[in-house]
Amino acid sequence: MFLIDSSVWVEYLRPTGSQKVKERVRGILQKEEAVSCGIVIVEILRGAKNEKEFQTLKDSLVNLPQIPIDERVIERAANWGFLLDRKGRSISTTDLFIASAAYKNACLLHSDNDFKVMASVVDLEEEKI
Repeated sequence: MFLIDSSVWVEYLRPTGSQKVKERVRGILQKEEAVSCGIVIVEILRGAKNEKEFQTLKDSLVNLPQIPIDERVIERAANWGFLLDRKGRSISTTDLFIASAAYKNACLLHSDNDFKVMASVVDLEEEKI
């Protein structure tokens, strides 16, 4: 399974986006290997150009299997944030939540260097595209 980060969704949805990204995401979707989480959905929906696009994106994203942001995800994100901050590696809270949701549930597909930084310190399965 793959939790597709908003950094990849944005590129995938862009008409002039990277063919490499489009092919990778298409393959994951065709194999029904994509999952999502609430934070990624919020990030994508905030960028919708209009109500119609908002609704279309929402319908597509909420129909993917969802990884819940539960107590374990919150606690892990807080622990990772604390650990990374002490190592001088500042990561956004949003990215901490997304990575924490992916942990042991899915490989995190991204194009965001913060996740590579996290993976160098914590046990995060990730793929940068």
